[in-house]
Amino acid sequence: MANARAPRSYAGYAWTLLFAFWALHLVLSVRDFFPSLQDLCLACLPGAQTAIQSSTGMTWSQLTSTNPRFASFLSSALVDDGISGVGLAVFGMIISLTSFRRGEKWAWYVSWSMPIGILAAQLNVYMLTASVLVIVLGIAFVLISLLALFLPYRQFFPKKMTHVS
Repeated sequence: MANARAPRSYAGYAWTLLFAFWALHLVLSVRDFFPSLQDLCLACLPGAQTAIQSSTGMTWSQLTSTNPRFASFLSSALVDDGISGVGLAVFGMIISLTSFRRGEKWAWYVSWSMPIGILAAQLNVYMLTASVLVIVLGIAFVLISLLALFLPYRQFFPKKMTHVS
């Protein structure tokens, strides 16, 4: 049930930060539908290894030419991951655009999946690539998503009024 209290102007637009992150998640998830793009590390410094390179010791193109059966299996797993990621991103975009924007408490709790997911994903990529830039971006994204959660906090959890008789 939505709260009747109107949000402050800055809190009223916090949902746009979450929506933007879910939209970014959508774009990055679509990338998994094209396994050849795994040779690109979007959050790595120049010359750093991608997750595929650090896991297999080869680029995606080398892997497909030397071990096509494993590359086919890995391609299938990447597409499955992309399907899940797109579904989660669309779900998150809808929640941020509707229920979070209206101030429904359940949407605030569900939206914690954004900073937790970013942290888990970035730590996983860091473990594979050892790219410090991944951690820096992870911290920045987590802080911005936490800002989006805490700016409208009073919209979701108004102060209790004490009745004086």
